[in-house]
Amino acid sequence: MLSDEQPLDMSEAAHVAWVRSRRDPALWHFAAMAALAYKRDKHRFLPWVVTQPELDRATAGWLFLWPEGSLYLLGTPDHFDFLNFATKDDMTALAKAICERSQNLGFQRDAIGLDKDFDAERLKCLDLATRGKMAPGRMFPARLLAMPFSPEAKDLPYCLDDGLICLT
Repeated sequence: MLSDEQPLDMSEAAHVAWVRSRRDPALWHFAAMAALAYKRDKHRFLPWVVTQPELDRATAGWLFLWPEGSLYLLGTPDHFDFLNFATKDDMTALAKAICERSQNLGFQRDAIGLDKDFDAERLKCLDLATRGKMAPGRMFPARLLAMPFSPEAKDLPYCLDDGLICLT
C-alpha cells in the first residue's frame, strides 16, 4: 500500500489498518504525529499505539510533550483546549495512558529520538514533579521523561507531508 505514489492518510480506515499490521515503530512514530497534529484520530490509532510493546520512547515522548504534557500534569481546566484535531477528553485519556505505561511497562525501544526543542517541555514537566506542583492523582511519567531524548534520527524511511506519511 505505501509507495512513493500513494502516501498514507491516517484518516482512512484502510491505511490505519495497514499501519497497525506492520510491526514498525518508525512508521508508528510518523502515524502518531499525523493522527494527532493533522488528522482526527477517528480510528483510535493513538490509544492502540500506546499499548504496543515495540512503541519507541520518542513516540510516547512526542505524544506527551508536543501537546504540552505539563498542562496535563498541572490538571488545568483548559488543558489541551488548543488542539484542533483531538478532544480534551481523548488527550487526557492518552496522557494518562502514557503516564501509566511509563510507570508500568516502560519503553524497551529508544532509537528514534526527538528534536532538541522538546527538552524545554520535558524539563518543565520535571520541574513540576520536583516542586510537587502536579495535580492530585496525576502520575508522573518518570521512565519517559527522566532522561533527555537522543537527537532525532535522520535516517528514518518516512516523512510527513501536510499530514500524509510518505517514503523518503
